[in-house]
Amino acid sequence: MAENAGRTPLSGALAQRVVDLIAPTISHNINVMDEHGTIIACLDPERRGTLHRGAQRVIAEGRAVLIDSPEPGTSDRPGANEPLMIDGELRGVIGITGDPREVAPLARVVALSVRLLIAQEDEQDAATRRHTEARDLIAALTSGTSSAGSARDRLAAAGLAPPWSLALWAAAEPRPGGAAAPPPLAESIAARLNTDRGRRAAVLHGALWSVGSGAAFAPPGVPSGVRHTATEPTDDIEVLLAHAEGSRALCRRVGLVPTAEDAGPWSRDIAVAVAHLPRRTLEHLAGRASALSEAQRRTLVAVASTTSMRAAADSLYVHRNTLLQRVERIRAVTGADIRRADHLAALRMALYAHEALCLSHTNGP
Repeated sequence: MAENAGRTPLSGALAQRVVDLIAPTISHNINVMDEHGTIIACLDPERRGTLHRGAQRVIAEGRAVLIDSPEPGTSDRPGANEPLMIDGELRGVIGITGDPREVAPLARVVALSVRLLIAQEDEQDAATRRHTEARDLIAALTSGTSSAGSARDRLAAAGLAPPWSLALWAAAEPRPGGAAAPPPLAESIAARLNTDRGRRAAVLHGALWSVGSGAAFAPPGVPSGVRHTATEPTDDIEVLLAHAEGSRALCRRVGLVPTAEDAGPWSRDIAVAVAHLPRRTLEHLAGRASALSEAQRRTLVAVASTTSMRAAADSLYVHRNTLLQRVERIRAVTGADIRRADHLAALRMALYAHEALCLSHTNGP
């Protein structure tokens, strides 16, 4: 979307604020006219809404106009009228009442001040539009109700071509109950990301989200130690929507999202599955993991992330017999033999549930 698309006409309210601010300091009346020559701001309320002939000459000729003797029958007064140029376009006229040659330099200074204020307001409006569009886009992707067609159309309207990727960042310490909290400076980071043509970002569901073309990346300003997850780029809109819905579930149990300092492998699929579980089921699963020692948990993860008992023992720097002894102790404590795939999967989910609830209990009910 072009930045100037849908730009509103010169704001009378802004123009009047400028008049009220500057006029007392220069001891001269200031008129601000729109692109048609109509007075939209001045110190004399009766002149607002009337045509200014001098301003119409400025608009027609595209240059400053000094008025020594106003035309009979007009409300014009002697003074200097300066074109108000914004981004190369004539957006209005600034008029200063007084001796034309005396106030001409003032007219130029006031025109510059108004130009800067209007340019700033236009940029703020553009930033607000970008923020709103990004928030609406991410809300639609994470809602669970968007069709593939509508999601693809929204991404295209935002200028985001496939392959797409999705990322979120949350504070290391979640809110009470384990819900996500945005990292520090999340809003300002989102604003910077939204100036990138290939990415849109917003703070939503308690986290900082980013969706864009190509691979996800960590933008400047994101503090270290935050919880972070990102997806691989995909051309499949259904995959992107599934990732978005799964990430929203993770925001409810953000303890499932790792930090950069967390050691060991992380399974997004298991984390998302656990995040969808009701609390009673989570507590039941977590109860099995709570009986495990730290060494036994490391053993479980090693067995789950390697292809053999020998490889698991090597990853833990222990003898294979030592590993098998730990496996037996895990079976004695939990009743699960992690050499069986189904028992191993169940205990892995129990570990994730325990992690999700540990932070919930630490931070509140």
